[in-house]
Amino acid sequence: MAVRKNFIVKNGLEVGDSASVGSLTAAGLKYPTTDGNTNEVIKTNGSGSLSFGTLRIRDLSDVNLDTLQEEGLLIYDSATEQWIAKNELVGTDITSDGGFY
Repeated sequence: MAVRKNFIVKNGLEVGDSASVGSLTAAGLKYPTTDGNTNEVIKTNGSGSLSFGTLRIRDLSDVNLDTLQEEGLLIYDSATEQWIAKNELVGTDITSDGGFY
């Protein structure tokens, strides 16, 4: 017989097989309770709720995406404030501001 009770974990929780959680809020983020559709990503509303949705990139009207090959890169040039489609990094200076590339 299954017994439903609330409990508080004080020193860690170890699950040996699997666990099913109906609704999860962790570190202030509320996770979706259902799976998204193919090619959707998890996004935030900025207030702690996560949901699945389509990734959209706006303001690329000046970028020729027809020349962008599979696994190519979109690089933002802060000097010209434009996005540039690159298929290789020859002659491209990438500097890191602490993010990941």
